[in-house]
Amino acid sequence: MQFKKVFAVAAVAGVALAADKNNSTLTTATPSVTKDCSFSDFTATQSAQVAQVAACPTAVGDITIYGDAFGNIDLTGLEQVYGDLSIKNATKAAGVNAPTLQLVSGSLELNANTILSNLNLAQLTTVGTLNFNALPALETTGLTAGITSADSVIISDTGLSSLTGINVFELKTFNVNNNDQIETINSGLKRVTDTLDISYNAEKVDVTLDQLTGANNIILQSINSISAQNLTVANGSVAVSSSSVDKVQFKKLQTIGKSLTINKNDDLEELDFPKLTSIGGALEISDNDKLDSFDGFPQLKTIGGSVNMNGTFNNGTFESLQRVAGGFTLKTDGELSCQAFNKLNSNGDVKGDKFQCEDRVTTTSSSSKKNGSTETDSSDDSTGAAETTTSKKNDAPSPAGKLASVVAAFAAIGVALI
Repeated sequence: MQFKKVFAVAAVAGVALAADKNNSTLTTATPSVTKDCSFSDFTATQSAQVAQVAACPTAVGDITIYGDAFGNIDLTGLEQVYGDLSIKNATKAAGVNAPTLQLVSGSLELNANTILSNLNLAQLTTVGTLNFNALPALETTGLTAGITSADSVIISDTGLSSLTGINVFELKTFNVNNNDQIETINSGLKRVTDTLDISYNAEKVDVTLDQLTGANNIILQSINSISAQNLTVANGSVAVSSSSVDKVQFKKLQTIGKSLTINKNDDLEELDFPKLTSIGGALEISDNDKLDSFDGFPQLKTIGGSVNMNGTFNNGTFESLQRVAGGFTLKTDGELSCQAFNKLNSNGDVKGDKFQCEDRVTTTSSSSKKNGSTETDSSDDSTGAAETTTSKKNDAPSPAGKLASVVAAFAAIGVALI
């Protein structure tokens, strides 16, 4: 039994090492091929031309298959393409059969093939960019072996119900949008170096990215839930918007390099960023109808841009906040008071030249150029002085106040006559 356990562990480790190796940045040397298999911006519009490509185990150059002359497109025999392979506007093609294809060093693009319902990419494991677009009849990816090495994956406007066969750990771009049959996205991605964008798929999409540790930009729109339990850093911006999520939680996220935007989430009730210490750009929390608290930032110390928040907030605090480099705007029609935020401003922790906090009772605003602000201002005001006004809402002048004003006015007239 002990030997079996050791063997099993070794096997798993071997698979992991192989996967990491396969997942490295695609660096494929272009091989030498015969003249018949060297293609330069080759476009096939007839089946005989497709057969010419399929006759080459290895093809070099960019190949496009285009037009409505195909019922089915058969690429059996083609194993490697060193260049781009595009199948576009094949509006009468119901099937694409490429069972022997293993590698496309550039982009594999299937675009605007409106009745394509059968796709066979059984052996494909390596591709530069996988781009499926406008394939409304396609329900499965056809990736039997599964993609283990790619730079980017873009899946847009398809009939796919799942993303099976995409087993890549690191990508430059992962973009899944407008696929109205995809209800679950469960990816083993660990890193996304440019943009992760999951937007406007099925009405309620559950997104699980629990292996993800780092990303640049993260865009989540029209999702039902998000789980990213191991995400620690986002070097760019993070946005969750127009979604039915009831909770936005990033339990291990420590830094956001640019902005954090959470807006137009009608069912959102809770924010939980327990380890987030810094936001490099702006913070926006707005138009989340059910969100009555923003207490979920206990460790947040610095915000490198402006703060813009509005809603029916009953609770909310930034207990560790020490610096806001831009302006600060908060508007609430809940029970939350502006008192703590006014103090934050008066202590000089808001460096921007605009501060406004409006609660049910008072509105406090100030405008100045403060030392430490990163915002540019063409004025010559270098004094750092601030004008702050606080007014109570619906506070009509008292009768005594009115009388004092009248007396003062008559006194001023008398002085003028003398």
